[in-house]
Amino acid sequence: WLASSTFSVRQGRATLTRELTALGWDVVPSQGNFVLADTHRDGRTLFQALLKKGVIVRPADGWGYSTHVRVTVGLPEMHERLFAALRECLTP
Repeated sequence: WLASSTFSVRQGRATLTRELTALGWDVVPSQGNFVLADTHRDGRTLFQALLKKGVIVRPADGWGYSTHVRVTVGLPEMHERLFAALRECLTP
């Protein structure tokens, strides 16, 4: 079970890093089950927009990073839901 979970987290983290970087975000290297990404926009505003779409990320302004969000590694379908919501939120 542990090996399977570790593999899933590594795969998910790589997917998040690749896709968020493709959005022009800077992703902080991670060894955990989440990534911290600089969105280059107000992280709290993005958090609220995504929350309205049923997607939860965490703004990092409480840690002094007002343009960053913390994104937890999830299942592939959760990532797809995140990316779809981001496309809607980031489209002008």
